[in-house]
Amino acid sequence: MKKIFLVFNFFVLLFTSCETEFDVNADGDEIIVVYGLLDSSKDTQFVKINKAFLGEDDAMIMAQNSDITNFSTGDLKVIIYKLNNNEIIDSISLDDTLLSKNDGIFSIDENIIYYFINNNFLTGGSNYYLSVTDMNTENSVNSSTNLINNFSFNNFNPNSFLFGFYNPNQPDSLKFLSKTMEWNKVTNGEIYQLDLRFNYSEENGVNYNIKSVLWSQPLEEFNGGVITSTIEGVKFFNFLEQSIEKNEDVLRRFLSIDIIMTVGTPELNTYIKVNEPITGIVQHRPPYTNIIDGIGLFSSRYTYEENNIGLTTDSKNYIINELDRSFE
Repeated sequence: MKKIFLVFNFFVLLFTSCETEFDVNADGDEIIVVYGLLDSSKDTQFVKINKAFLGEDDAMIMAQNSDITNFSTGDLKVIIYKLNNNEIIDSISLDDTLLSKNDGIFSIDENIIYYFINNNFLTGGSNYYLSVTDMNTENSVNSSTNLINNFSFNNFNPNSFLFGFYNPNQPDSLKFLSKTMEWNKVTNGEIYQLDLRFNYSEENGVNYNIKSVLWSQPLEEFNGGVITSTIEGVKFFNFLEQSIEKNEDVLRRFLSIDIIMTVGTPELNTYIKVNEPITGIVQHRPPYTNIIDGIGLFSSRYTYEENNIGLTTDSKNYIINELDRSFE
């Protein structure tokens, strides 16, 4: 019996990581696997394209062969069309480049990524159609997506906003404070991932480094009305204590907090839900793909970021005096 092996050099999506089994039945047929998320807030856009295949050899050995998992440079014609009212108003051809990747099951050499520079190509109100064609076999796949093009928090002024997670003047049960962020649904946005990036400096008399740790909040899904995410002070301090190692040989100083919101489409939400770990008795479920005649996901997200947000004096003093992480 042939060993059936599907290879897709998994493109890391912001919201989740997962593994999916696909049933590949057609002996010898080339299957194009695509993963791409358009993000109009970013200058450079990436689309990952690989092969799925059938083979006689051990799957783990085949995965280490980049010639099997990748298309050769020049094999693919990759174009994204911009449409308004179902009419093409612009298009852009993607170039290929090599990006480094972490060690794993799949080959780390020749990690080919297709990309383009977003020079006002991605704009609100348009639909984007992806076409991928293998010039050798004329095999082709396609997909389309709408854009998420904006985001803002309700009643938020970054110039005067401070995170206050501790108040020593309150009774013990009320000393740790919470901060609730609120926002409204944006066009084509269904899921919302809020992250806080805690930035600090670290020096030991010889070296000075800027470091950061990222704290991800629970994924929020639009279910009507205003969407909220509550950031709990006690969890904030616990996160810092667990994420920053104790080191008495360095001196640390708090610098700032960055607020990062990543918004995803309904298609991305479906993809995440389908690929969540199975916890019930039934261990099989159908895969999700929106790639016509292929496998994978082509959708969009939007990344909103506010930098240099501060902490209240009481919150900074708690980090200095109570966490035992060499802050001053």
